[in-house]
This record gives sequence, structure tokens and C-alpha cells, in this order.
Amino acid sequence: MLGRELTYHMPFERLVKLSRTASRKAFGSSWWLLAFIFAVYVIAFALVIMFAGPLNTWLAMYGLPEMFPIVAIIIGFFAAFWWVRRRGLKQAKQRADYDSEVRFREDPDGLRFATPEIEYLLRWQGISQLMLLESDGVLVSHGNLFFLVPNEAFRDAAERDALTRDVFARLNATAQERSLNFIPARLMQAGNTAGT
Repeated sequence: MLGRELTYHMPFERLVKLSRTASRKAFGSSWWLLAFIFAVYVIAFALVIMFAGPLNTWLAMYGLPEMFPIVAIIIGFFAAFWWVRRRGLKQAKQRADYDSEVRFREDPDGLRFATPEIEYLLRWQGISQLMLLESDGVLVSHGNLFFLVPNEAFRDAAERDALTRDVFARLNATAQERSLNFIPARLMQAGNTAGT
């Protein structure tokens, strides 16, 4: 039924638990692979410890150092972990179009980020931090959601700086304090002189 409206409360602790559960269900094969890799890692170390004597004899016969099996296990573990991570990123990229065009708009309600598939509205009071990353653009966050307006989206640095000053002026005191280390002093001074 269109027009359905629900109201609910989601405690942070439940959201954290739900995030883990949803991730395990959505990317189940990656989670199982990680568990398998960890099990192989533990078993391999146990075997090296259990058969240290015969293993050292064999290593000496071939002129290999005693630490060779441990180093090989550690390298294998990190290589497998890297492979699973890459596989997980590939799975994530298949779930959404990360290359679609983003439309950004600043309006009286807040900042809007829209693609053909989804739209986010960050209300002014919901913005928890603002960062100006000189080489990348303007980064705005709400909790652990981050939105980047890249430098390429602006006509020039002056337009980017104007947006940064405007958004900073609308943040609540806590968000402004959290953002201060990421806003260049030149913008803060320009904002103060513009307001006088």
C-alpha cells in the first residue's frame, strides 16, 4: 500500500548487531571463507608445533631455516585474507552502481545527494562533521555515513570554499567543534570578516 508511514526507534546497540548479521547474510560466502582461512591458519600452526622435531629435520635436510613454516603460514594467511577482501569488494560493487552520476543540492532543509537509484537528505541538525579535504573535496558525514562532493564538481576553489563556509555556519555547536581541525583557518577568518 503506497503512503504507508511507520514510526520506530532503533537503538545503536541493535543497529550494530543488525549490521553484523545483515553483512553475514548478504556476503555469506565471504564470511565462510574467512572462517575457513582462520581455521586452516590455526590448524597449520598446531601441526607445526606438534611435528616440530621431524619438521626441523626435514627443513635442515633442504637447507631451509627453522622459521620457514611459520613465515609461510603467516604470508599465506595474509594473502588469503587479501584475496577474500578483494572478493568481498567485488561482491559489493555488484550490488549497486557506484559509478552513477550524483546530483548534489543545498536547500533550506539540508544537503541532498541523489542518484537515479537513491536519494539522501542530510538535514542540517543531522550533519555530524564537515571536512575540507583540499585534494579531494568537501566531505560531510552523518554518523558513519560519509558523502563526498569532489573538487571536480565545483567551478573553482572559491565555489568549494563558499560551500564549506556556508555548511559550517549551519552546523550545530558539537558538529562545528568536531569539524574545526578539518577546516582551514583562512576559511574561518573569511567567514568572520564576511559576517562583520
